[in-house]
Amino acid sequence: RQAGIPADRESFNIALKSFVKSADVTGASMLVEEMKAHGVQPDAVIYTTIISACGRAKDSDAAENWLKKLLAEGLEADVSAFSTTIDACAQAGDLSRAEYWLARMDVLDWLPNASAFCSLVHVAAKQNDTRRLESLFERMNAAKVAVTSPMYNAVISAFARRGDIDSAEKWLKQMHNTGTVADVASYSAVIHACAKSSDLQRAEAWVYKMQEVGVDPNVVTYNSVINACARCGASARAESWLEQMERKGVSPGLLTYNSLINAAVKSGNRARAENWITDMKCRGVQPDGVSYSTVIHAWAMAHDAPRAQHWFQELWHNGAVDEQTCSFCYNSVCQ
Repeated sequence: RQAGIPADRESFNIALKSFVKSADVTGASMLVEEMKAHGVQPDAVIYTTIISACGRAKDSDAAENWLKKLLAEGLEADVSAFSTTIDACAQAGDLSRAEYWLARMDVLDWLPNASAFCSLVHVAAKQNDTRRLESLFERMNAAKVAVTSPMYNAVISAFARRGDIDSAEKWLKQMHNTGTVADVASYSAVIHACAKSSDLQRAEAWVYKMQEVGVDPNVVTYNSVINACARCGASARAESWLEQMERKGVSPGLLTYNSLINAAVKSGNRARAENWITDMKCRGVQPDGVSYSTVIHAWAMAHDAPRAQHWFQELWHNGAVDEQTCSFCYNSVCQ
């Protein structure tokens, strides 16, 4: 510019890439207008580069507008342009728009790849939209797209959050049938579904299964199976899993202890629940409102006001509680 030398397409391409790296959609758009002013007509590569900038900026509207311009110019959009636009729409939570562009790929005889489906699957999973997930998997199967482990994990987790064990198990088995490697997240999601449904037997069976195939449980896995024990009031089983957890070198955390406390309370062993609060503090795990409120409510239901008051005072002293939990605990003590 300063030397008055006309810039060619290559020069503009190099400059455009710097805007992409900084996700500067406005700067990229202005550069394209400058290109046109210099008589350099943007080609498909230029448009795709700008769409990439839009994707980095998570600007779905801009990505769609530039893809529309590309197509209106009669240029051929590649898989990358569509995938980036689909991703931007999905990340914005607009799955309908994302699926619209996926359908446009079909109309233009472009075979979508895994990246075109990836964000759609993960966002649909976060929204617990299981019907859409199953539809997407059918489309991937029809397009012969290789489904990745993270995609399977997303759909398994969506069903797990709904407590739908049968569906979660179905998708895990499908992973095995297609030769896709199931990892600790895959198994942990199914175990979580079992825990939500208070199905201890199935939760434990899946822990044994994952160990058989060489997948080591992690803290999430153990927390889920211990939670299943707690929901069933199986305090002894919960402690057995804690022992295995520690033998494997996995450190228990807040969620672990809260489940142990809950298991002890449900089995009628309030003193054991108190011991878990003491034990967790000794190990550097700070009890929270759930820890204290579980014990306080247990003593209140047992009509032991002194013990309930003792733990309420400790809760208050430690300040480990929000206003709502504090109110719940206070009402329990006053019963």
